[in-house]
Amino acid sequence: MEKIILGIDPGTHRLGVGCIQKSGTSLKLLGLETLQAPKAELYDRLSHIHEKLDQIFEKYRPHEVAIEDIFVSENPRSAFQIGIARGLVFALCIKYGIKIFEYSPAKVKQTVTGHGRADKNQVRKMAGILVGSQINEGLDASDAVAIAICHASQTRLKSLLSC
Repeated sequence: MEKIILGIDPGTHRLGVGCIQKSGTSLKLLGLETLQAPKAELYDRLSHIHEKLDQIFEKYRPHEVAIEDIFVSENPRSAFQIGIARGLVFALCIKYGIKIFEYSPAKVKQTVTGHGRADKNQVRKMAGILVGSQINEGLDASDAVAIAICHASQTRLKSLLSC
């Protein structure tokens, strides 16, 4: 069964988007990009990101969306703003009737590289190998592709376990 998965690495300044097609065990990169918000107040940045994401949902018509879970490090304000960006994604998923799945950064890295503490360049390289295409876009976009790959892998495991 063929499935279109949209991976999203949320942010309020830059938001990574990666779209893959899963057919059986093969993965194909359909597109990726980094949505760069204008240098503006939060509301205006979010408005820009919302508009661009809506166009991406229309373009790819994903069956499922995978998003990175919030990682709280030393800056709670940053985590809060990422939460707002995630809210935009959830709202669009509701609008389009698409299920959304969340994965921790460590889970994504573990799934794609085999190591939960891999750096972003290792993730980009392995994501490219797994979708059969070199990824030259920024790290936010390659992270988004990795998130989509992680979801594709997890859904494959769940289907194998349910047999």
